[in-house]
Amino acid sequence: MKMRTEQKTAVKNSIGRLVFVALSVLLQVIWICVQAMKLNRYSTWISVATSVLTLVVVILLYGRRTNAAFKMPWIILILAFPVLGLGMYLLFGRKEATQLVRERFERIDQSLDGLLIQDKAVRIKLQQTDRMAANEAEYIWNYAKYPIYQNTDVVFYKEASEGIEAQKQALNQAKHFIFMEYHAIEDKQSFGELKEILARKAKEGVEVRLFYDDIGSIGFINTDFIQRMEAEGIQCRVFNRLMPVLNVFMNNRDHRKITVIDGKIGFTGGYNLADEYFNITHPYGYWKDTGVRLEGDAVRSLTVMFLEMWNAIKGTDIHRIFCRMVRSRMRRGWRVAWRIGTLVLRSRMRILRRTVPPASFNRMQTARWTANRWEKMCTWAL
Repeated sequence: MKMRTEQKTAVKNSIGRLVFVALSVLLQVIWICVQAMKLNRYSTWISVATSVLTLVVVILLYGRRTNAAFKMPWIILILAFPVLGLGMYLLFGRKEATQLVRERFERIDQSLDGLLIQDKAVRIKLQQTDRMAANEAEYIWNYAKYPIYQNTDVVFYKEASEGIEAQKQALNQAKHFIFMEYHAIEDKQSFGELKEILARKAKEGVEVRLFYDDIGSIGFINTDFIQRMEAEGIQCRVFNRLMPVLNVFMNNRDHRKITVIDGKIGFTGGYNLADEYFNITHPYGYWKDTGVRLEGDAVRSLTVMFLEMWNAIKGTDIHRIFCRMVRSRMRRGWRVAWRIGTLVLRSRMRILRRTVPPASFNRMQTARWTANRWEKMCTWAL
């Protein structure tokens, strides 16, 4: 069978924006280096201070308990080109450079805390059957807070094309929400078929969210992609949008490939939503990738992963997450307390109706209606 090849230049994309950003950042880096070299020539003390700082950074970097493959390139660059190497390392080589971003993600994770709970019975069962796997699961739970599950059906797809077909069938059955997060999306044949399903589901009242990485998709889609998705009723956000400004967080990208349907069915794997992954086009030859379908308890982790990244751009799920946590705790034994609290509230509302002015009481009724609406939303979220 003759393969259909396609050049990247034939795809409508934002490559021009990528080139503009790259040139802008390069000019900024050159300007910083030139200014630093001018300062070194201007004053002997500045030159000596730069040399001392370079030596200190190299010694500290050498003494760090980290992979030598990370340390050695930085050490060589700093020693060969002290001004350039030191500037690049201070901007991009330190984890402290992204401290503010990491703190933001930590706050998001704190808001999601309590949604993922490790079942002790499942953990003990795994320890009895496979000690090595149990140790790995314990490590993941301790450091990433993602539990292990049972009661989950798993289907493996040896070809990406098989996975995407199963994904389409599941998307057509969605009733409440669809979450999709991918590194690369190409607005052509493969995604076009998915887009039709998503748009139809959005019109049916299903909440549809689409999330993609800017760098991963920049060669596949144009700048008006988000506007066109939202015109179809599809909520759309982009992770770490490329900006023509020197940014230490620019190299942090989202490589996840996740689809969640109603919190019950999930898809993940190695394929993005681009034609080359399904061998519709062959810019790199025949593409081999796989996929996995999950149905059951483990889909909860995929849901939380998506919400973490979605709220990293703009926090919009705080009330819904809180309601879900309340409902989860109710299932674990708070039903009686909730019912007592409801009776007390109803009693107080009857008293307020007799004592509070009508205008104020109406505002209270509106607030209560909003709270009830949040509770109803929580019946299917997560």
